[in-house]
Amino acid sequence: MAEDGSGKNVVGIVLAAGSARRMGENKMLMRVGGKSVARRSLDAFEAAGCCTRMIIVCQPADYHAMREIAERALSVPFMLAPGGSERQFSVENALAAAKGAGIVVVHDGARCFVEPEVIRECAATAAKTGAAAAGVRTKDTIKRLSGEDIVDTVDRTHLVNIQTPQAFKYDILMDAHARAKVDGFVGTDECSLLERLGKPISFVDAHYDNIKITTQEDISHGRHIVGENTQTQTIRIGTGYDAHRLVSGRPLILGGVKIEYIHGLLGHSDADVLLHAVIDAILGAAALGDIGQHFPNTDEFSGISSMLLLTRVRDIIAEKGYRVQNIDATLIMQRPKVAPHIPQMRQNISQALGIGIDQVSVKATTTEGMGFEGKGEGASAMATATLAG
Repeated sequence: MAEDGSGKNVVGIVLAAGSARRMGENKMLMRVGGKSVARRSLDAFEAAGCCTRMIIVCQPADYHAMREIAERALSVPFMLAPGGSERQFSVENALAAAKGAGIVVVHDGARCFVEPEVIRECAATAAKTGAAAAGVRTKDTIKRLSGEDIVDTVDRTHLVNIQTPQAFKYDILMDAHARAKVDGFVGTDECSLLERLGKPISFVDAHYDNIKITTQEDISHGRHIVGENTQTQTIRIGTGYDAHRLVSGRPLILGGVKIEYIHGLLGHSDADVLLHAVIDAILGAAALGDIGQHFPNTDEFSGISSMLLLTRVRDIIAEKGYRVQNIDATLIMQRPKVAPHIPQMRQNISQALGIGIDQVSVKATTTEGMGFEGKGEGASAMATATLAG
């Protein structure tokens, strides 16, 4: 069992419940250097090896994606907790789930370049002193403003830029949260809850690369950190096509959306013709064969969700150094009307691939009664995928 070295069970808390107001999409699922932001953070905790268990705080809509990421990244038990309207309330939800912990290590999942040794050092220091926070010494000259005028220079000798992780003895942080709740105080981080009570917090030197992914500029910076050269990257394009017969007694699933209709598509998996075309386009762009080569008609894949297959394909191409830049897909089907479901299809595809919804196009058309699609005998789909690597 992982411990902090003082016999105290350590619970890691990764905050991944942001609203994406500034990024415009779920930054935790965006990929940097072939890995999602969430996966990089969880990999760091796994490498640190000091946590007995993990709690991942995220929005319920992201539970499926986060669970899949955590299952791949972590060897210790984990659970998901719902995010709150503010960071502080998200941490409260995690603390309720962490009952019995000796030490809790709270980390912003968006700081995906944290070093494992910093996580370990914060946990060990908190076990000795009660509280510890990672950060870096302030290097810039700091000026004080009056209105828009610079009036003086602040002595930076005793200034630091605080990051996460921030680690605490469980009882100390629980007490600080309880007192903040009574006083109606909402802080910007866990340290602020202790500071107002006069509680000391030990400083742990971290690294300047431990940035927080908040904007598109941060994504570019992060890709630079991991050596992903966006100026000299290779662009690859692939196309995909698939068709399935419509039959009675099957659910109709398109783009990961279950649509009410009298018929469904026949196939070994869930027969999601749209996602199958997208998968073939991605594999084709990477010159990695087709969907049948990777997911044959065996018992293992009988009835399997094509959304799950899409996430597996994402990981397959990531291992080869590629990431999806753009998807353009067209569904060809006479009935039913699918236009109302297209926004959700785009959202499903973007989340599965860890890209922005503005990088996914889904269109639908009919054949005006011509061919097998027009006669209502089946549906087909075409897709184009652009990869960078």
